[in-house]
Amino acid sequence: MHLNLFSIAGIVLASTCLFLVLVLLVYGKTRLHRIWACFNAVVGLWGVGAFLIGQTQNPKMALILWKFAHLGIIFIPVFVFHLSYVLCNIRKTYLLVAVYAQGIFFLLLNIINHLFVSDVRLVFSSFYYVVPGVFYAPFFCVWLLIVLYAHYVLFLFYRKSSGNTRNQILYLFVGTLLGFLGGATNFLPVFYLDIYPVGNFTIPLYCLIVSYAILKYRLMDIRLFISRAVAFLISYSILLVVPFFFAYRMYPVLYPFAGIHWWLVPAMLLVFFSTCSPVAFEQMRKGMENTLLADQKRYQKLLLQASSGMVREHDIHRLSKLVVYLVKRIVKIEFAAIFLYDKEQRVYKLKAMRDGVGFPSQVKFLFEHHFITYLKSKKEPVLYDEVPMYVRNSLHMPFPTSLVIPLLIEDNLLGFVILGNKLNREPYSDDDMNVFEILAHQAAMAIESCLFFEEFRFAQERLFSAEKLASIGGMADGVAHQIKNRLNHFSVASGEMQYEIKDFIEKNPQVVDQSPELKKSLDYLSEIARSLVENVKRTDGVVKGILNYARVEEKETFFSYFSLQEVLTLSLELLRIKHEIVQFPLEADIASCDTLYGVKAQIMESVYNILDNGYEAVQEKRRALSEEEKITFQPRITFKATQNEHCYHIETSDNGIGIKEEDKHKIFAPFFTTKSSYKSGTGIGMYVVKRIVEENHKGKITFDSTYTQGTRFVIDLPKK
Repeated sequence: MHLNLFSIAGIVLASTCLFLVLVLLVYGKTRLHRIWACFNAVVGLWGVGAFLIGQTQNPKMALILWKFAHLGIIFIPVFVFHLSYVLCNIRKTYLLVAVYAQGIFFLLLNIINHLFVSDVRLVFSSFYYVVPGVFYAPFFCVWLLIVLYAHYVLFLFYRKSSGNTRNQILYLFVGTLLGFLGGATNFLPVFYLDIYPVGNFTIPLYCLIVSYAILKYRLMDIRLFISRAVAFLISYSILLVVPFFFAYRMYPVLYPFAGIHWWLVPAMLLVFFSTCSPVAFEQMRKGMENTLLADQKRYQKLLLQASSGMVREHDIHRLSKLVVYLVKRIVKIEFAAIFLYDKEQRVYKLKAMRDGVGFPSQVKFLFEHHFITYLKSKKEPVLYDEVPMYVRNSLHMPFPTSLVIPLLIEDNLLGFVILGNKLNREPYSDDDMNVFEILAHQAAMAIESCLFFEEFRFAQERLFSAEKLASIGGMADGVAHQIKNRLNHFSVASGEMQYEIKDFIEKNPQVVDQSPELKKSLDYLSEIARSLVENVKRTDGVVKGILNYARVEEKETFFSYFSLQEVLTLSLELLRIKHEIVQFPLEADIASCDTLYGVKAQIMESVYNILDNGYEAVQEKRRALSEEEKITFQPRITFKATQNEHCYHIETSDNGIGIKEEDKHKIFAPFFTTKSSYKSGTGIGMYVVKRIVEENHKGKITFDSTYTQGTRFVIDLPKK
């Protein structure tokens, strides 16, 4: 085997490209990945050809191998342009067609005649190199023009890009500097500039750098990449060269003193510098990074300081404004917006924004949105470019979004922060991500604290209202007595009016018959009197219903046997009054269990609350239906009571809206309600029912529900 640098560079290039093709095919998922896999394939083809050309001593075989190698060379600029075409989102399809067409044209010339590669000649007394044909010079010009135009397009795109895309293009340019400047040395001997094509060794670096830039989302800052490369070259390459240079120059001095063991001195130097090199590399790396990232480290420190003070803010509106203000001002970004969860509407609404001029203030995300589901699963700050395409397509962001920071407490997504690009158009680094994750945790705790204080304040207001209602309830008998006195007066007055009109008509029939106007007035007054009597009776019924529900006689505060039918009747009467309906949609079956043992007033309160919830649920479902569905929908609430030797079993079910999965664990929590109606009360109904059943009666209450299908509550009360 005839090894030379040309062959070695070729096999290194071929091996590297083959490895990258496999990696891109396995891990690549986009069109960009497939194009770059094709590029590495044709470069690898050139590498295989270069290796074989460097091995052969037969000029005819060398000519065949050069034609084979040009299969890859011809299509290198084609795939470089295609990469730029996709990355920069160029819409000029004719350009792409023209580039591929020229590649096919030169490929056919290469295969069918000698006008492209006419012959070979021996160079460097080592291997045969191509002798260009008539079309080779035009080919090289077109080859070079396509490469330059592709990078010109990339440069224009770079000027208007930002963040990760901008960083990605910088990697492409660094790779190009290494790859094409090195690869261009292969054309020098073609035009009889016999300079050894050592640049082949830089092409694998080009392929590796660009593959890294295409495959990895969160790229290292290009400045850090270069600084670490420089630090590595200085600390390893230069320092490790010293022992070999010392050995070469000091051999004549060392040999007379140490004899055949003279090599121990440079060996000890090699060990010493090998030990020092990692330390030197680390120190140089830190020094360079501290200089390059001084501004970034400054704002990261400020963010951490600011985040620790957020928990002292207890107003959710001020906290939201504070978060976006701090991030916008400290990090210096285009805009910042925070979205928080609205439990009543089940959406994430825009709470505060900074410098998002034109950003629709009504933007909201449903609880079931793909974007929300993705953030819950991700649980950490995520670059917008990393968000799956199907999620991004559903967002329609009005501004270029760069980073999304979820605000989570365990698995509960309280909200999220959306950040624009940095004003200096630099990407968000891994250190930024770590700082934002800490900030998100602190902000989430502060938000949860604000929500707690807000709910506590509302709870206090509700308790205050409940206490006022309780005070009013204590005056119910006195108020009812006064109302009944007035009702009695109205009733007596109306009856007297009816009697007087009737008596006048009977005593003066001729007068009435001769005066139609008088008869009309008397009939009208009689109708008013009758209406007054009816309304007095109805009002008296309402008062009785309220008193029957509110009045707790002493005997009813003790356990006793009572009629379930009576409890059900009183509850239905009050429900009809509350909801202003004539008929309550209830199907009751209590024939086998009419008598219960317990505290009558408390059981009546429990039955009332459960039936009230059922009615609200069917009404809410009706509102959610379409007009066609409303026609066929029949609200249904069933109440069934049975018994066995150990307990009374009361089952209530409805075909209403049901309970959402995430709300089921909160149904018996105080001050929690799923209702939207103004009649829904304070949200303590089911909390009270649970305490009545389980604490006071030592029973058990359970439920099962399917959202949009209905709910079933089951109460088991022990027998005496």
